[in-house]
Amino acid sequence: MEKIQDITKMKQYVLSIISDNYNEGCGVMVGDMFITAGHVIYKCINPSIRWNGKKIPLINPIVFHNDENISESYDIAVYSVPNANSPLVLSNIVPEKDDVLKSCSWRMLGEEYVECNAVVNGLKEGNYYAADTDKQLKSGSSGSPVFLNGEVVGILCAGNCNDDNTPCNTEWPLNLCVFLSSKVILGLLETN
Repeated sequence: MEKIQDITKMKQYVLSIISDNYNEGCGVMVGDMFITAGHVIYKCINPSIRWNGKKIPLINPIVFHNDENISESYDIAVYSVPNANSPLVLSNIVPEKDDVLKSCSWRMLGEEYVECNAVVNGLKEGNYYAADTDKQLKSGSSGSPVFLNGEVVGILCAGNCNDDNTPCNTEWPLNLCVFLSSKVILGLLETN
């Protein structure tokens, strides 16, 4: 299967999560798996996605972690979606400082599409790396992917921008985002 390079074609594989309590978040279809942040699923009541016109409940994850200790943690949920056939793949490369990644996500329960650049700033801790985005990624973007050379290189787990445009941490840039490395996700999938 040919690798997709065009972000406008990649965005069809980025999906909003639907839940009974209207908790916002999204994720990405990679091969026959749906991948998102664990904290999004943890907060959802009866989470599901819509794929090829069908509502697919997100139950029985292959991998699920919603850990608090960032240096040793994982914030990830992975679900099997048989016959999904997404051409997207997880990269085994960890982005380096100044790499420009492409981010796409859905907010407001799939009503608002957000696409931006994310420049890796070199901050790394444990399984995560940080990037500065050229748009503010707020709640609802959690679980969304970032791409490098047509491959998923991370999942958005945290941002520094509150919905009222104030920083969560005043010592960090407002547009700072933290991503779980796709290389880490591949390792977790190998052990499960």
